[in-house]
Amino acid sequence: MLVPTMTAVIRSLADSLRRFGDDRLEALLVARPDLSSPPPKGLGPLAARAAGATSARGALGALTLPELHLVEALAVLEDGASPSALAEAVSCDPATISPSLERLTTLAVLWGEDELHLIRPLREGLRAPAGLAPAAPEDPSAADAERRVAAAAETMPEVLEALAWGPAAVEGRGRLAAALLGAGIVAADDDGALRIPRSVHLALRGSRVRRSHAAQRPTPDGPEVTERIPGSRSAQAVERAFDALRLLGTVRSFDEDPPGVLRRGGLPQRDLRRLADRADTPLLTYATVLQSAWQAGLIGHDGQEWHPTRDWDAHRLQPAEQRWAELVLAWARGHHLAAVVGTPDSSGTGRSLLSDLTRRDGVRTRRGSLLRTLRTCPGVAATQESLALSLAWAFPLVPAEVIDEETAALLLEGEALGVLDSGALTVLGHALVLALDEDITQADARLAGALREAAPAPVDEVLLDADLTVVIPGRPSERLLVLLDWAEVVSRGGALTLRFSAASVRRALGAGRDGDALLALLEEVSRSPVPQGLTYLLRDEQRRHGRVQVSRATTVLTAEAEVLDLLQVAPEASALSLRRLAPTVAVTLSDPGFALQVARQAGLSPQAVGPDGRTAGAELAHSLPGGPVDPDLVTVGGPELRLPAAEAVARIRAAEDGAADLSVTDRLLDAIAQGSEIALGIVDGRGGVVVKQARPVSLEGGRLRAREAGRSEEFTVLVHRVTLG
Repeated sequence: MLVPTMTAVIRSLADSLRRFGDDRLEALLVARPDLSSPPPKGLGPLAARAAGATSARGALGALTLPELHLVEALAVLEDGASPSALAEAVSCDPATISPSLERLTTLAVLWGEDELHLIRPLREGLRAPAGLAPAAPEDPSAADAERRVAAAAETMPEVLEALAWGPAAVEGRGRLAAALLGAGIVAADDDGALRIPRSVHLALRGSRVRRSHAAQRPTPDGPEVTERIPGSRSAQAVERAFDALRLLGTVRSFDEDPPGVLRRGGLPQRDLRRLADRADTPLLTYATVLQSAWQAGLIGHDGQEWHPTRDWDAHRLQPAEQRWAELVLAWARGHHLAAVVGTPDSSGTGRSLLSDLTRRDGVRTRRGSLLRTLRTCPGVAATQESLALSLAWAFPLVPAEVIDEETAALLLEGEALGVLDSGALTVLGHALVLALDEDITQADARLAGALREAAPAPVDEVLLDADLTVVIPGRPSERLLVLLDWAEVVSRGGALTLRFSAASVRRALGAGRDGDALLALLEEVSRSPVPQGLTYLLRDEQRRHGRVQVSRATTVLTAEAEVLDLLQVAPEASALSLRRLAPTVAVTLSDPGFALQVARQAGLSPQAVGPDGRTAGAELAHSLPGGPVDPDLVTVGGPELRLPAAEAVARIRAAEDGAADLSVTDRLLDAIAQGSEIALGIVDGRGGVVVKQARPVSLEGGRLRAREAGRSEEFTVLVHRVTLG
């Protein structure tokens, strides 16, 4: 449904919203999703909700730098200022600020055309806009402030110029401070601190609020991207993408040698270093891959150890391009930073990987903003400093240290996954930016197709040498990847060179690999016969392997031999997979709590004991670690729409057309939006009702603020004590 253009005067925020078409209302609800939860019953309640203090403060986070400057200027100017007066206040012209005014109107932050009105919570809540001091009754008038500045400019022009665009607080107690006090340029607060009164500060600035207006987002800059060999950057991106899959494949080793879980959640730093060293890759590169796999639901923990989840097996059966697409989408749409692992947070606690300590609200939005910005400047290797400036323009309320941290993380993590290279998007990165606005199916298909098109065809043959090296002349096929388990990497590039050694063969045998299957594979894919030395190496290590057997057990059960016999043959005990070490000792991989439950179901009376053999308390019997979290039940991100914006708009339109009955709260919100007076019935302490003709002002936290007709003071009443006729 489209709303026709109206020519009536806009008298309130509700009037402004009634001029919105469906597309503009949807844009409002997407930018401020709190307004649609639950959907308001009409445009009046929507306007009142948008003008609420909590929602208004949240709306500031959606503003860019020029929009924030306009809001600050409107908070300083008289209510109802014209667009030309606003443009002059920010040292600009009306045409330049017009797009920002349009968006502020769409965000329901201001309303009006010839007379601009900032919503009340922002006008009253921005106490020190643009560095100006809060307005005070004792501040001089504008004319008096002009006279003070003109008089002081004759003796201290440089000082006034330095003070004009700085903060209102002034430090110092010397002769200069005394001179400024005497000239009326600064005033002393009750605690003795010096500040520049707002009217004087505006006079110093020539009645302007901002010295300049940054209407355009800074473009990332840096050296030009060059290639000595055409196509080399794409080849490097493809190599990094497949190397990320190689690192992801190391998760298979978690079953044999799982990393631990910290008490507060996360992966211990020592385990992360050990895993990265074993994978022969930088720690933060490995951290990026693991973090992305965790966000994709491919790894999880049981409270004690990290393991692949049920989704891991299905993921491994997919083509390599599809696996990479899933990994990089989990990174781009995730809410965590891998590059901050190991650094202290605000409380001094070291951030551990795979934990909420690396989570940051809004990081997904800011990451996407940077990626889209990089797509606008192809051929430029953007510097971290220029990217940080661009991001700070788009998110002016985010602290500078957060901006710098997230910019550095983007460059490092994006390079680890093959979407960035030296501050520029790769061919895979360009596909990712387009995929950000698509649904998951389309995005997966786009990214997998981009990697398939950019990657060379996999090779299925090797070159064996007598020095126990094997060369894969190109991108290895899926079945050749098993060679990485048996040999050490010598070099990477256009070809992959590996070398077999006694240590690498022992490691593969210890991980359960089959030496005979390896020889059969090499005989099939090698252009030349398998060297005799390699065959001897494999046979010798196979003969030595397994003389000492090591296995893992979680729970030990001890009992008389007859009792263990009964338990072992009980149908209920099949889930334990008991292994007898001695007539009176058995072990299982199941945790103690589960073993106790199974023994009870088998008709026995088990008892939990500690490592020292003493009877344990209930904490052991009931300490069942939780399983992997179902990714479908996880809530991620900041506030998001509970239902599609189009559906929310349809419900609001239906309520506006009278298809829904308005509750007392909705009627109060509508009156607030209209600025109209209504008859309020207020239930007193004795059960009686006092009726007042009043104008509702705001409704927050179950409390209604209103102003009685003919009076200037406001009163507050709990909304459940209000009745309407």
